[in-house]
Order: sequence, then structure tokens, then C-alpha cells
Amino acid sequence: MRIRTISIIITLLAVFAVTAQDFSITDVHVKKDHELNQLIFTMEVAGNAGDSIPVAIGNLDGAPVLGYVFPTSLNSEDVGFDATAGIVAMAITSHPDFDDTPLWDENMDMDYANDGVVWHAHWVLLVDDPSVPGGLSVKATTAASVLPPTNPGMPMYMDSPGFQITWSGNRISCVVPLTRMNNQDNFNYDGVTALMNVNISDSALPTLGVYEVYSVASGNLSLPYTVGNHSCDTLFLDISSAGGLGLINPEKITIYPNPTSTEVHLDVSATFSLGIYEIQIFNLGGTLVYQGMIDSTSIAIPVTSIGASGTYILNVVESSSSEVRGSKKLVLN
Repeated sequence: MRIRTISIIITLLAVFAVTAQDFSITDVHVKKDHELNQLIFTMEVAGNAGDSIPVAIGNLDGAPVLGYVFPTSLNSEDVGFDATAGIVAMAITSHPDFDDTPLWDENMDMDYANDGVVWHAHWVLLVDDPSVPGGLSVKATTAASVLPPTNPGMPMYMDSPGFQITWSGNRISCVVPLTRMNNQDNFNYDGVTALMNVNISDSALPTLGVYEVYSVASGNLSLPYTVGNHSCDTLFLDISSAGGLGLINPEKITIYPNPTSTEVHLDVSATFSLGIYEIQIFNLGGTLVYQGMIDSTSIAIPVTSIGASGTYILNVVESSSSEVRGSKKLVLN
């Protein structure tokens, strides 16, 4: 099993290049449209949301799936599944090797079987799964499982509801009518970006497992956000060498106030490794406007050192490798 897992990862790395910033979460929120009685699930990233897509490998077995995923505290029955354990998640995915939305023609070419690469919505039920590096998989079904009529016929808890997806600039969104989720508008959620992989040849592996996690909005999959409340001002860094959602040694940076009009303060946890990471702040045009080392547990950056009112991206960068270890949207007013 380990040999197959390593083989899958090597194959995936060979067939597509992911732009890290396209999956580095800076904000995540779910807002209610009271007039139209719907929820809008939105994820914002440091790069261009939706720009990085997989390259087809020509097989279903081993097919790569990229996703912007919203794990929630919803019950399985709320989205049309039977009563069963797991994390209900809204997953916005792209996968060119297969089309699992047979009722919908996302690219409007009158062919209903070639739309897998177009970003589209799924309700899925996630469960812990130590057999894959990301530690999660979509739960398998049994003969007794109850699935919505828009399930694509795959042997797992997945639905293809056909919800509208839009992406532009640094954000990608999904519009969900409340009547399609049991009118639930009071739940918790989180944001995750991940690489998944299809398996139909190895019984020891799930049909769809998470093989790499790029970013977790909360840092620890704690589902801390509630509908209409999307303050996301604490940045978690995984400074361990462990992959997936383990976050063995998470370090925390608190950024406040955000928005701010005078200073932005950064407080780091007591065990944070000082002198290794730096702060880089970019405007939305990609220009570096501020750079400074994290050499103290408490840092204050005057707004005058950053720029005019507007939206910026604050990155925490490992100085030796120039690797971005975390990003946050920063608003100056």
C-alpha cells in the first residue's frame, strides 16, 4: 500500500504544477442572502482562485482532483444523505479525467459528459482515513445507504447538486439555495484546499482520498466560523515536517485589528521561532509594500509603513527558503 501511495504522489507531481498561492487561504466566509433565501460559500486565496487545474492523465484510476472545500457541522440528512457519521462538506472541485455531474452541462457545449475540469459543486461526507497522507477520505457507501437523486452513481457519499460556481481574481464562490440544505443557516464551518485522488484498483485505499492539504483556514480544522461571521484574523502555521492535517507543531500569529486605520499588531505564540520568518505585505497588484523580520513576540506596523486605504495580502515567509508559510487578507481603512 505504501508503494502505491508514493507512486500516486510522484505521478501527480509529474502531471500538473500547482501554484501555491492559488490554494493559500486568506479568508473564508458563508453569507446569507436574505432576499433570495440562499447561502454564498466563498473562499479567498493569496493568488488567483481557480487558475490551477489538474492535467488529465487519461485514466480514472489515479485521476487527480483539486478542491476548495468547506467542512461544516451540518448533519448528513440536511443535504440528502441518510443518518450516518462524518463531516458534511461543500467541495468545489476540478478533475479533467472524468465527469461526475451527468445532469449538468457546465461548459454549455451540449455535451453533458465532458465537464469535469470545470469547477463544480459536490456535497460530500468526509471521514478520518489514515491510509492516505491527508488523513481524510470520502465515506464509502453500502447497499443500504440513502443518497440524493443527483448522486452520480459512484460508491461513496457524494452528490452533484449543480449549484452555481463563480470564480474571479482571488475568490471562488458557490451559491446554495437554502431549500436544498434543509433550510439550515446556523452551523459552523472551515476552509480547506486539497489535492485528492481517485482509486479503483487497490482495496486498501479509499475511492477518493485526500493526498495533500495545501491550506486550512483555522489551522486545525476546528470549524470555528459561523454563517455571517467570517472574521478570520488568526493565522496558524504548521512548522512541523508532517503533512496532511496533523499540524503537530502549530504556531499561532494573531493579527489585529483587521481592518485597521492606525497600526496592525502581530502577536506570536511563546514558542514561535524568532528570526526565522519574515512578514511580507503586498498590494493587490502584487507589489511588495512592506517587509520585516519576525524578531519579537509582539510587533506593531504603522499603516503609514504599508500604504493607502485598501486591501493587502500579508504573507509569513520562511527567510531561508522564501517559502510562504501562511497568508492573510489585511484591510486598511
